[in-house]
Amino acid sequence: MELDDMKNIWNDEGIEAAGADTISAMIGKQSQSPIAKMKRNLRMELWILVPSLGIGAIYYFIAFKSEYSIIGWVYTLLLALFCYYFFRKNKLLNEMQCSSCRVKSNLELQLKMVERYVRFYLVSGTATLPVLLIFMGIVLYYKKPSLINKTVLYPSATNPVWKFLLAWFILLTVSTTIMWLLNRGYINKLYGRHINKLKQLLTQINE
Repeated sequence: MELDDMKNIWNDEGIEAAGADTISAMIGKQSQSPIAKMKRNLRMELWILVPSLGIGAIYYFIAFKSEYSIIGWVYTLLLALFCYYFFRKNKLLNEMQCSSCRVKSNLELQLKMVERYVRFYLVSGTATLPVLLIFMGIVLYYKKPSLINKTVLYPSATNPVWKFLLAWFILLTVSTTIMWLLNRGYINKLYGRHINKLKQLLTQINE
């Protein structure tokens, strides 16, 4: 969707419903529009993450004589949460392409909600790694007690508490920082830049 075309329609037809419908049709039909690109990226994530999490869950349910089935349930929970997130976000993006809504007011309202979804995705996606590391550490602590005396990640007679806490602090800090940086670049590429483009369109329309 070209901004000049959008502005011309807006100026020629005003903000009446007919003009809004015309712009909505442009947004919905143009495959290169920011909203269309975000929807394609969301579907791509669905086709990648759902099989990955599903395979991970099945693996832990049947491997190691089901000794780590609890990890399989965690993967299943993550899969359910992601599917719910996908459904809600996809519904919101569809609403942003509503052909019966006043485009300007509709986009301004829905764009704020999309930004909230993306921020939540960044924070929750980053937080998942340290939470999983802690969870895996607890599981291994009880399932494989023989590891306790072989690593600084667990307290023992030869590993004082301060070393154990320092090791976990360093591990979680480094891994979370790296995850945050990777997630921020990844989410910006899939969604952030398209959100910024929509915001620029709305700003220029207002002007």
